[in-house]
Amino acid sequence: MAAATFSAAGRRLLSTAAAAAEKTELPVPIARLRQLARAGRLDDIDATLAPLFPSHPVAALSALSTLGLPDRASALLGTMTSPNTAHLNAVLGPLLRRRRLAGLVPSILAAHASVPRDAVTDSILAKSLCLTSGADSALHLLRKPSSGAPPSLQLFTTIIDSFYKQRLPHRAEEMWRAMVQDHGIAPDTAAYNALLTYKSTNGTVDEVKEVIRVMREEASLRPDVGSYNALMRAMARHKRLDEAVEVYRSLEAGKKADVVPDCATYSCVVGALCGAGRWSEAEDVFYAGVKRRKVADLGTVRVLVRGLKDAGKGRAARRVVVGLCKKFPEMFDGPWRELEVAAGLNSSGKEDGDVEDGADEKLAMTRATVA
Repeated sequence: MAAATFSAAGRRLLSTAAAAAEKTELPVPIARLRQLARAGRLDDIDATLAPLFPSHPVAALSALSTLGLPDRASALLGTMTSPNTAHLNAVLGPLLRRRRLAGLVPSILAAHASVPRDAVTDSILAKSLCLTSGADSALHLLRKPSSGAPPSLQLFTTIIDSFYKQRLPHRAEEMWRAMVQDHGIAPDTAAYNALLTYKSTNGTVDEVKEVIRVMREEASLRPDVGSYNALMRAMARHKRLDEAVEVYRSLEAGKKADVVPDCATYSCVVGALCGAGRWSEAEDVFYAGVKRRKVADLGTVRVLVRGLKDAGKGRAARRVVVGLCKKFPEMFDGPWRELEVAAGLNSSGKEDGDVEDGADEKLAMTRATVA
């Protein structure tokens, strides 16, 4: 349903690697292919993709890797007479979503050594090395990128982000200076978001606000939703929840130009409100996300459902789960099914008939709004 949690820099890398695949989207829902994969019906996946491959090669390759079938994607790439960079990146990019699969990137690159590479390929390789062995293992790519091109902003950002994730801010700052001073590369919003992500979990609210100020006033960059998510996370971490909600409300109301809440926004705000026991507000924010088709991550929804149930709002908890199942039937499988147990639904997936305090006329109204 919601994408796995990923850093701002990582999300940009994934979206860049998948851009070509999105332009030629498969005429079959990836959710359907995912269901086949979970059922072990690999032959059915092959049969579904085979007739689509000639017209949608990039999307088909990306789909196989997204499903956790890189061996099939690599084998299919090997059958092409003139594979290009987009084909290669379509196989590699989705592997970064899982650490276990990310480690396969170098071997797949070695198996297709004749396929051209570009700056995105370099960044995917760097991210795979950072995930499996740490940022130091990717530094050689700054001296000699596999594509043969000069090191790019994206490559630097990937390594900077990894050093921040390893809680080595001094190393990240060294890379930042090398990028700007030695290579003349100006950081963009994604690069600043890597810093903001670190500050949101290790700094103060004022430090996060200062980075955003620098972005606007000194770098002439426009903060995006990732920037504001970092600000809200910092506020929530420092128990300044009302301020975080105020920032969220401004995004929801469209007060920040070209910035709208995403799944990470709803995960942050719903989670923070749940942590404070503000269940009604958490519900409202959750349903605002559903209305936008932006669902909080599974962990956050699980906290919401269990919290509602423990707070004596069992009916509300069940309606959250039933509502998700109805609105996203093709997505509501696998681990998401655990929510039915957490909500106290019976084996048929239907609500029990018990009544609780304030059975929630408000919830019925919310349902009508979301539907």
